Amino acid sequence: MTYQEIQQQLDKSWRVFEPGRVTFLREVLSWVGNPEATLHVIQIAGTNGKGSTGTMLREILLASHASVGHFASPSIFDDREQIWLNGTYVTEDDWVQAYELMQQVLRQHGLSDAALSYFEIWTLVALLVFQAHGVQYAIIEAGLGGLHDATHMLTSSTIIAYTEIGLDHQNILGATIQDIAQNKAGLMTAGATIVSDLHQQEKVRLILKTQAEKIGAIWFEQPVEVQIEDNTPHGLQVKIDGDSYSLGLRGRFQARNLSVVWQILAVLEQHFSVTFTYKIRQLGLARAHLIGRMQIDHTQRILWDGAHNIDAVHALIETLNDWHLTTKPLLVLGVLNDKNYRNMIDMLLPMVSQVITVTPENPRALSANDLAEAIHEQVISMPVTVASPESALHTANQLREKNQYIIVAGSFYTLRAVGGFNDQKTSHGIQ
Repeated sequence: MTYQEIQQQLDKSWRVFEPGRVTFLREVLSWVGNPEATLHVIQIAGTNGKGSTGTMLREILLASHASVGHFASPSIFDDREQIWLNGTYVTEDDWVQAYELMQQVLRQHGLSDAALSYFEIWTLVALLVFQAHGVQYAIIEAGLGGLHDATHMLTSSTIIAYTEIGLDHQNILGATIQDIAQNKAGLMTAGATIVSDLHQQEKVRLILKTQAEKIGAIWFEQPVEVQIEDNTPHGLQVKIDGDSYSLGLRGRFQARNLSVVWQILAVLEQHFSVTFTYKIRQLGLARAHLIGRMQIDHTQRILWDGAHNIDAVHALIETLNDWHLTTKPLLVLGVLNDKNYRNMIDMLLPMVSQVITVTPENPRALSANDLAEAIHEQVISMPVTVASPESALHTANQLREKNQYIIVAGSFYTLRAVGGFNDQKTSHGIQ
């Protein structure tokens, strides 16, 4: 079968709450030869910042001439965006080869690939690809939560890192931030070194630290001083422990993610007697780019950001305030109906001049009409236009003022549906 044929038949459902799921996945992992045993695995969990943290870490490791695999989600255009191998997406041939190996092993045990969900298959394929290419470091981002996440099949990680933990997926992970933190803490395994965002809420930090001590993991905490020197649409300059860096990523919130990256690097330097010099760190940070996260087109004056929860929207607003735009931007917005979209709207509306609503490409999408109605319920005077995703940017360009920015936000599924931005196949080429 071809790569495309396989993708069409994969089960796209989640199976995070099936009893014994993680135990079963660990059994499957052993059937395929425990590929993770040959890798230095760095797991990343959290509510916001996993992608940015993983990307900055990946690029710094690549700048040090290490071989690096990176498993991340979600994808925007191409599912292969989820598996990075030394700075490029996995090839279709490599993906199929790993998949067929996994499929063969499943058949030997009387199972088919239908026994696994889409995310579980992609996690296993990523590990097999990384093993086949002999990568030194495998960066693995959790998908949903921690305790029941497919990535919890891994039991021998070198480092487990936690970015900012906040409220999201409450219907699945728990109603309170303590519930969510406890779920994500369930990802920890004995012997791993645990690092965390230095600005976690104290109750979250205590939950993580307590769990680490309980299961025999190593709690590692090292102060990192990150100062924002300049934050404009053209880039972010920071000073870390006295040294200045220019980042390829944007947004004041990157300071929190950088504290996690710096702690991971400190652990690696201790474990493997390697040194990440200023030059290596600077080169890596400058090369780090992410599709759909504070991604900007200066020519068209369009900002794409997949902000889809309260914390991410707050970070977007914080960035817009830092930019001191002379004209309020025009917002193209599409959201999922299981998100706290009314609070998101309440935060965004004071920042924009008008809104174009669209329906994201997802069964859980809130319709553009319902979103427009919700906006008018909160601010009746706000100009709102309902558009199809395909026509949204054309409509926005017709409505915008000269030099006015357009922001596309609300969900990564919105970005995928609206499109219009650069889709490069290497991390060094994304603008």
